[in-house]
This record gives sequence, structure tokens and C-alpha cells, in this order.
Amino acid sequence: MAQLTAPAKTIIKQQPDPAQFFAQISAAYIEVLAGVRRPEQLARWLSDRAYYDVCQRAKRESRARQLTGTNTRPDIVLRNSKTFLTDLMSYQGVVVLQISGSTRAVSVRAELVHSRYRITDLCLI
Repeated sequence: MAQLTAPAKTIIKQQPDPAQFFAQISAAYIEVLAGVRRPEQLARWLSDRAYYDVCQRAKRESRARQLTGTNTRPDIVLRNSKTFLTDLMSYQGVVVLQISGSTRAVSVRAELVHSRYRITDLCLI
């Protein structure tokens, strides 16, 4: 990890741990993939590339739902959320969710931009 300067250390200490934020975004991401929520509702927190990826995956999932005819709201239960400071002003996180009986993980990467987290990568594992 890179050496943090004194101002950067104070900025990071002032920010709350993003674990709860990552958990909320992950649950919303699952709802987008299930067709319950629109991708535009996540646009505020996502980078352009991450937003494009979410939209494309939501379209693929929508087509799959049309073929199979399944359209149920998933039951989402948070099991665990961990975050790790990766480099200067960046966090990597893993959120473990129980989605309608199966356990899945969501990998989240976010950068701190103007004292707000901007998600640069979001992936359902």
C-alpha cells in the first residue's frame, strides 16, 4: 500500500466505514438484476463504466426472465459485509447475501471522490 500523507489520513479517518453502504448498494444491485428496480436508481453512486456494465447485465437478465417466465421478487438477507482499504482513497469490499435461499457474494470497489464514494466496479459472484 502506498504511503498516506497527513491530509489523506485525516480524510480517511473522517469517513465512516463503507461496509453498510456497500451492503445497501449490493442489495439494490440484486433488485436491478431481478427487474424490481431500475438501473437509473443506482446511477448516482456508480461511475460511467460501472453504470454501463449494470445496465447491460440487467438487460441480459431481463431477456432470460422473459424466456423462462419467472418474475419473482427475491428475498435478500445480508449475511456479512467486509471492506478493505486498497490504496489511497479506494476501498474494496465483499458483501455476502442470501438471495432466495442461495448464498451469493457481491464484489464492490469504490473510490473516495470529494468526500463521497463512487463505485467503480460491481460484480455478482
